[in-house]
Amino acid sequence: MLVFSCKQTWRKKMKSLKRTVSKILLNNMYLKISLDQEGMQQKQEENFVELKKKLHSTDIYRDHGLNNIESYDNFIQRVSSSEYDKFAPYVESLVGQESRVLFKNRVQCFGLTSGTSGQDSKRVPYNKDMIDIFKRAQKYQASVINHIVGGIDLVNSPRLSYGSTPKNYTANGVEYGYISGILSSQTPKMLKKVTFPSQEILEIEDWNEKIQRIVEQSTLQDIQIASAIPTYLIAIFEEVLKTTGKRYIKDIWPNLETIIYGATPIDSYKERINELVGKRLNYFGVYASTEAPIGIGINNAKDDKQLYAFNPDLIYSFESTETSEVLSIGKVVAGGEYLLNITTPNGFLNYTMKDIVRIKSTSPILTFEILGRQGSGINLGAEKTSDQQVLDTVVELNKSLGKSVDHYFLSPGTRDERACYKWTLFSNQLNVDVKFLERILDEAMSLSNPDYLDCREQGIIASPVVEVVTSEILDEYFSRFREKGQFKMKTVFSCADSFNGFIKSVLPELSVVGISA
Repeated sequence: MLVFSCKQTWRKKMKSLKRTVSKILLNNMYLKISLDQEGMQQKQEENFVELKKKLHSTDIYRDHGLNNIESYDNFIQRVSSSEYDKFAPYVESLVGQESRVLFKNRVQCFGLTSGTSGQDSKRVPYNKDMIDIFKRAQKYQASVINHIVGGIDLVNSPRLSYGSTPKNYTANGVEYGYISGILSSQTPKMLKKVTFPSQEILEIEDWNEKIQRIVEQSTLQDIQIASAIPTYLIAIFEEVLKTTGKRYIKDIWPNLETIIYGATPIDSYKERINELVGKRLNYFGVYASTEAPIGIGINNAKDDKQLYAFNPDLIYSFESTETSEVLSIGKVVAGGEYLLNITTPNGFLNYTMKDIVRIKSTSPILTFEILGRQGSGINLGAEKTSDQQVLDTVVELNKSLGKSVDHYFLSPGTRDERACYKWTLFSNQLNVDVKFLERILDEAMSLSNPDYLDCREQGIIASPVVEVVTSEILDEYFSRFREKGQFKMKTVFSCADSFNGFIKSVLPELSVVGISA
């Protein structure tokens, strides 16, 4: 009995020590992520000097004349922004096991991108430097949570953490997979005992068996933090409730308070997650892609939009959406909207993300929000509705309904021979008149985009058309592609042809029920 008591006392002391040490480390990490504009400009200069050292004597270094570029500001002006196709030949050389192509050290693995159509489109090589950047991004996010959420214990609290299958295939002795799975297989040793499901369960290929094992293992724990792509979290929570017969997740995990998410904005999923859990949670998002973790959620998105701090480990350049002028991070202005380019230590120089960001503040912390993708959104009568305005409209719809639609499409349509917005809503619980939905969406879009309201008042755009579709079709898509790394599905289509083509290739079930633009 005395021995048992001594062990219990020792464990408590060790937990207390781990928590104390982790808070000191995380406080130091927070200082690195919470930089103002001047601090970030200085960090860019330092990052560029380090980049040149790491890439020296590689093909990408010679081809871009980096030996003749002396500064960060000079670099972003002389090396033009490029898409993946420019780097594809270098990647192919690495696939063929050539060395010193994009970087000097060896390829640890290749990250696969998961596009909106569910098809793999790119292979991104990861060296040790890139894997370290992804791992540090997780620590940066933890530092923000530690700073904002009072009393949270990030090293001892049991957590639910779900990523895709760590490895999809191996070629020439190198593994290929999705970054969420790659990172889930490299959980820090000190967190493995409190992270569920286990690596063994994550590697199960059959989804039905995997989800069953996840429920069996996780429901035995006092889960306090959950991290995953929102669609996966919802699927896991629904299965937990179905299996246990409980009404709310809080009945099983009463201490679950914080969600860490990535890959997609949380706005259209937040109410559904809160509904499943039975209470409002804290939300912190990482703005990450297969190419790199770009932004760290710097505020609690419990009640507000997620804002991000720039990951200080990358190099950035910006192109003004108004003038196309290329700017350094030190020249962007609050309220300005820019196309974002990144440079990473795996040799992707001034890589264009095609994402549009708006700078929210330059001090005390340089922060931004994501507006959407270049060339996305919808524009029928010069109203130029952005992805973010579409998302805001759907959020308002969910608030009006008191429930969340599972997914949506927005495409050009017609009403009375005039152009209009056509909404396709996925839900099994929208027992309301379609006319009511059309009115709510029209009013919400008018508030979100004043130019849309002008077009409506002038009769340029007719009132919207709404079709409601069962979510079972969406569930079938989810079953086919649930192991895709980011599990994204396109939502906004700028023209009818692209929407019809998407339906035919990705969701042919909708063609059967007569859905088309």
